[in-house]
Amino acid sequence: MKHTLLALAVMGLAGSQAARAADSLPPNILYDAAREKKTIWPLPVRNSGELKYNEHRQDLSRWPTLSYQDKRDTKRPEKVELQGPLNGNAENGKKIAMNTQRGNCWACHVLPGDPQGGTGGPPLINVGTWGYSDAHLYQQIWDRRVANPATEMPPYGSNGVLSDQDIRDVVAYLQTLK
Repeated sequence: MKHTLLALAVMGLAGSQAARAADSLPPNILYDAAREKKTIWPLPVRNSGELKYNEHRQDLSRWPTLSYQDKRDTKRPEKVELQGPLNGNAENGKKIAMNTQRGNCWACHVLPGDPQGGTGGPPLINVGTWGYSDAHLYQQIWDRRVANPATEMPPYGSNGVLSDQDIRDVVAYLQTLK
């Protein structure tokens, strides 16, 4: 299989072979069309000078990368309306927020019970006292770029990272933080 690396010079893999699923992908994305999840990441094999390639949990090739060579357009900010009552499960929302494979909210925010909170976003320890409506929090999680085009927060709904119900659950959890 052919591999390319996002940081060829850093990893010293200028001699690696390159394979891409489509011409629209940048030439330096790690992609292996023969694997189920398509996108891969390198893991140095201890004391060998070799790299082992592992699959990501999902195919990430549909999302633009931080590569300067990635010329694909990003999705435009998406304004949504919360339809009907929230009907979120706060307990499930907490699990999503604390799960590094799903919401991973605590990577950027401080949350109750957080062993080491992030500093990229505001602390959310008492967000339930801030007076935000469910609809407002829902939009912020769905796609924060609507309110702040320069945000660093990922558009969880627009990119399909979290489902409508996942976001409802996270909002329900956030509203309990008082």
